[in-house]
Amino acid sequence: QHGIEETAAECERLGATVQAFVVDCSKREEIYSAAEKVRKEIGDVTILVNNAGVITAADLLSTQDHQIERMFEVNILAHFWTTRAFLPAMMSNNYGHIVTVASAAETVFLPSHLWFFPSCSSSKFAAVGFHKALTEELSTLGKDGIKTTCLCPVFINTGFVKNPTT
Repeated sequence: QHGIEETAAECERLGATVQAFVVDCSKREEIYSAAEKVRKEIGDVTILVNNAGVITAADLLSTQDHQIERMFEVNILAHFWTTRAFLPAMMSNNYGHIVTVASAAETVFLPSHLWFFPSCSSSKFAAVGFHKALTEELSTLGKDGIKTTCLCPVFINTGFVKNPTT
């Protein structure tokens, strides 16, 4: 819930009508339940930004099993669940936009003292693969009204990485 009230308030200051929903993105059924609530209370979603992410700042052998599982649940499996929840309406209307936020950590080599988190990098690499496969599937199905974007930032000052620099 960290930051959701502030984000909602900022959007309202910019003139948007806002409804905030708190969802544990590691729980598929919570995602599907929230998506149904959104459909009933607001209507069809036309833009989906898959931006949830968790990181464990540790090398592979220091990362605990449950931490690896949570990174994959949030960093990639949640993309499947949210997309499956909102894509049918987009496909029906041939209109929408799906944004995948991944990371440049899987696309460029960074020295180990800057980025040595193989579990997180792997989950973000999977997000890029998901984006590419989804884009190809939509194209093959002729759904040219549904756009896709993949963002791969290097470091973002979110509190996960202390004093991010490149």
